Amino acid sequence: MAVAPRQWEAVPEAPRPNRVASDWRWAAVFIAVIGLLSVPPILIAALRTPSGSVFPGYVVIARDAYVYQSMWRAGWQGAWLFHPAYTAQALPGILLYPWYLWPAHLVGWASGPWLYHLARLLATAALLGAVYLLTRELFRPRILRRWAFTLCVLGGGIGAVLPRDLQVGPFTTHATETSVPGSSVADLISMAPHLPWALALLCWTMVVALRLRHGGDRRLMASGVLAVLGLQLIYPQLALLALLTIAGWALIRNQPRAVGFVVASALVQVPYLAYLLWVWETTPDALRVVRTALDVGDPFGFLVLSHLVASALIVIAASTRRLRGDLLLPALWIVGMTLFMFLPGVSGMLGRSFMASSVPFGLCAAPGLLVVLRRVRAVRWRRRVLALTLIASSFYGIFSLAQPYWIAAFRLDPFAEYESRAESALLARLGPHLSARDVVLTTYLDGIFVPAQTDARAFNGHPEMTIDAARKSDEALAFFSTWSAAQRSTFLRANGIDYVLTTNPAFAARLAPDPALEMIDLEGTAALFRVRP
Repeated sequence: MAVAPRQWEAVPEAPRPNRVASDWRWAAVFIAVIGLLSVPPILIAALRTPSGSVFPGYVVIARDAYVYQSMWRAGWQGAWLFHPAYTAQALPGILLYPWYLWPAHLVGWASGPWLYHLARLLATAALLGAVYLLTRELFRPRILRRWAFTLCVLGGGIGAVLPRDLQVGPFTTHATETSVPGSSVADLISMAPHLPWALALLCWTMVVALRLRHGGDRRLMASGVLAVLGLQLIYPQLALLALLTIAGWALIRNQPRAVGFVVASALVQVPYLAYLLWVWETTPDALRVVRTALDVGDPFGFLVLSHLVASALIVIAASTRRLRGDLLLPALWIVGMTLFMFLPGVSGMLGRSFMASSVPFGLCAAPGLLVVLRRVRAVRWRRRVLALTLIASSFYGIFSLAQPYWIAAFRLDPFAEYESRAESALLARLGPHLSARDVVLTTYLDGIFVPAQTDARAFNGHPEMTIDAARKSDEALAFFSTWSAAQRSTFLRANGIDYVLTTNPAFAARLAPDPALEMIDLEGTAALFRVRP
């Protein structure tokens, strides 16, 4: 029979599971699932390709993807400065979009959907990882970190189920996400790679500031400064928002190391801001392709409709004095982005500050969720309240993950998702003979594909990257449909156009006898003309 050990003898403890490793395994699975959910819509769109079309590889905000593909092409050709690819105007190169141009000197040969989606998935992992690090810095209990992480990633409001304009008493309001995407992390992961990368850098600056509470070496400080530098090269307004937020928190919480971090980062940021101001003063046309003012709705639409459950939980947390200490950091983040969005005289210059607003709202809402659960005595009802709250707060995040499937299955953006097979063939044959000095004229939206698949510029194409897009669209349509040969000749010379491309057989037949044009290639219903010297 077994002999019981004496009470004074040490009994070896059973090995405890590594809680840190367990936490990161949970986060890794969550991150992998969220990232992989963005892949099937691409396959669905490819399988749904209409007859006579090709699928270039993009689904969500597809027309923007061609812009970044064109930048990769330009970087591979040796460009270090940005030149608008959707304009015939001669503009000086400026330091914009270096996150696409500079790496393209090494990887630009792979310009296209494979590079785009690989960069997007890596950016998704970086963003979700940075958000999880932020929750670890703010919350000690593991279960609370997981709730906060879920609220940050899938958080959102009810704007998707409401009409575009909602009447509330005498006021008309609408949710931010009904006019501009990107307020939820789940919304960002299907968008262009630089968006989640930017928010990953923003979150890392917050992590660095919080870690400096306990001291930190120069490498930690340097990583934060480099994050600010990288962030300002993507969105300077987000870098400014990060520094102001951290500065406010550091002063209130008396964190001198964080104040030093802000000072060092500000010194790094000033030269680029001064450069942008100089460009704005000397060559403002060079910045006309950058949208600084966005329709972000109104304060009620943003704080209530776009973050309904989180805002309610934040009120509960504030009323019970749970929103204090280091949680002032995400609270000041909310205050700062709201001021950037709606303060007169500022909102028109600091767009995009709403990006990933689900993160600070989710961080501030987590203590409120804990208060609600503690007031529910029955364990069974506590679980139900928790599930209902997380589901309700995650509605927009789930909707954002499902929306790409909807777009792909029902071809909701066919003119950007798909390209005419004939146009693709003509551009493939023309591409080796073109350079950045050449300008191609097509009708509106057909021009999106020209800089993405060749080195040439388009007279018009992308609605936001084309200077005076509406006027140029009307001129292009008139060129193909109503203008006389003399009007077309004057227009071609005035805008330095070298080639004319159309996928409309009626337009091709109308241009064929024009003495200023020479038909050099034909593919199906598409025709390519060269402007005679």
